[in-house]
Amino acid sequence: MLCLKCGQREQFADNLCEECFRASVQPISLPPVIHGNVCRTCFRLQKGRSWLEIEASIEDAAVHLAKLNIGISGDAQNPRVELSVDLQDSSVFRISGKASSVFKGVIVEQTLSTEVRFHLQSCPFCSRQRGNYFEAVIQLRGLDTLTERQIDELLQRIRDEVYSTSLKDPRTFISNEVKVRGGHDLYMGENSHARQLAQKLHDEYGGEFKWSSSLYGNKDGRDIYRHTYLVRLPGFVVGDYLVKESNAYLVTKVFKRVQLKELSTRRDITVDLQDAMSMRIFKAEHVEVELVVIMQTDKEVQLLHPTTMRPVDLLKPEPVTFGEKARCVYIEDELYLV
Repeated sequence: MLCLKCGQREQFADNLCEECFRASVQPISLPPVIHGNVCRTCFRLQKGRSWLEIEASIEDAAVHLAKLNIGISGDAQNPRVELSVDLQDSSVFRISGKASSVFKGVIVEQTLSTEVRFHLQSCPFCSRQRGNYFEAVIQLRGLDTLTERQIDELLQRIRDEVYSTSLKDPRTFISNEVKVRGGHDLYMGENSHARQLAQKLHDEYGGEFKWSSSLYGNKDGRDIYRHTYLVRLPGFVVGDYLVKESNAYLVTKVFKRVQLKELSTRRDITVDLQDAMSMRIFKAEHVEVELVVIMQTDKEVQLLHPTTMRPVDLLKPEPVTFGEKARCVYIEDELYLV
């Protein structure tokens, strides 16, 4: 039997030939107009009670919303859709693209178009950040003996850690940073991440770790608490120098115990954190110096003293040949080869 539409070819399906059948079906469809809510700040897209993370821009959000509204027939196989923004007018986006699928044994190619109309608003996450919302405070203390560079590096590392986590969990953010006497207070948007971050800082830098909570309010019959995590650093980091009595040490590792290298003997020792915190602290940039090499043998090197400018002989801790200068540590009138 011939096609009921063109009357020229044999029927394939639904009383139509293959060509007319392909032209008459639309296995993939889009509504002519789609309405949605998008955050004007971060471009998260609202879906029910959730807010979806979008790649980069409001245009991406428009394309994503269009894809969420694609209708696909149950008989369509291997559906493929490519959409893009053709035109933008304020919060209205014209979307077009191509689609293909296998429908009842026939490859069907289509052109799609729709109009996305956005209502711009603030998502709960951005509203909380702008409102300085916080569930916990990380109190960093013991920063007095750290250099400005070390403090900046520590704070930037925390910011990077929070940003990395926020890509997966938008509840994670720092709503405020306050410099206080002896440290910094970081106001955290989400408590569980704040607790994990504070514990991680303590595990890496050692020192003191305490936490407390206080009742903040009540919501839907549930008590709401705010939490405080105190991380008191020991005052030194890897690369600093400690002195006890007449012995000087290089800090090589800090955890619940501290690993040190004795400068005079080059031997490694491990001490309790509290014992290390009782020692005198010297920052590397204040005690490390480069001295002019006058002469050297296999076992000794003669250097120009940094203050008296007189020759001074030091034993080499290991077989090594110095160039014109040698790096040393000058602590409390004592010189050590590094």
